[in-house]
Amino acid sequence: MKLLRHILFLVVLLVGNSLAYGDSITVGVSRSAPPFSAVDGHNHYFGFCIELMNEICKRLNVACEYKAITMQNQMDELNSGNIDLTFPPGPIPAATSQNYVYSLPFMISDGQFLTNSSDIKTIADIKNKRIGVVRATHLKDILLRYTSKDNIKEYPKISLMIMALLHDDVDAILMNFDMFKYLTINKVMNFQTVGKPIILGNGYGIIALPKNADLINKINRILLQIENDGTYTTIYNKYFGS
Repeated sequence: MKLLRHILFLVVLLVGNSLAYGDSITVGVSRSAPPFSAVDGHNHYFGFCIELMNEICKRLNVACEYKAITMQNQMDELNSGNIDLTFPPGPIPAATSQNYVYSLPFMISDGQFLTNSSDIKTIADIKNKRIGVVRATHLKDILLRYTSKDNIKEYPKISLMIMALLHDDVDAILMNFDMFKYLTINKVMNFQTVGKPIILGNGYGIIALPKNADLINKINRILLQIENDGTYTTIYNKYFGS
C-alpha cells in the first residue's frame, strides 16, 4: 500500500487546482455511527471521521459543513449534489468506477469473525454456519466463501447484529476489525475471536462524484501528509488504540 501511495503522491502533485466545491465542503455523515461519527444535543458532530475530515479541511483552508445522512440515502444525497463527499461503509471496490472517485484508503478494511459459541474455535468451524453482517457493508459475496446464501443474515445496524449473536440468532458475525477494537477497548462486548483478521477489500476511502476529482486529489495529498507527520496516528489512536 505504501508503494501505491508514493506513486499516487507523484500523480497528485501534477493535477490542477480548480475545484467544484467553492469555499466550503459539505460532508455526509451518519448521526449515530460511533466511533466514526455521531452528533450531540447541540448538533455538534464528533468521531474519528469528523476529526480526520476537520484536519483535511483545515489544510485545504476551507470550511467543513456536515450533513446528516443514512446508509439508505447516502448515495442519493451524493448523486443529487446535496453533499460533496461521504464515507461509504464498504471498502473501495476493486474495479474502477465511472460514476465515482475514491480517495486513497484512510483505513484498512480487515474484518474479524466473532462468536459467542464455545463450539466455534477456528475458521473451519464456521463453515455453513449462520453468519451475521451489516447490510450496508456489502460483504455478502465474501461470506459466500464461508457459508451458504441462506445462512447469511444481514442487519441494518451493528447493534442489531450484536444482539443477534447474543440471542443465538446467528452463530458468528463478521465485523470491521477497527470497530471490533473500539468495542473491545470500551468493554461494549466480549465475544471470542475466530481466526485471524481477514482482508475484506482495498481499504476504506472517501467518495465523491467525478466533478470533484481535483478535490479528491488534494485530499490524497493531505492524507499522505498527515500519515508522514504523525497527525493520522494521533487521531487513530484516540479511537482505536495503538
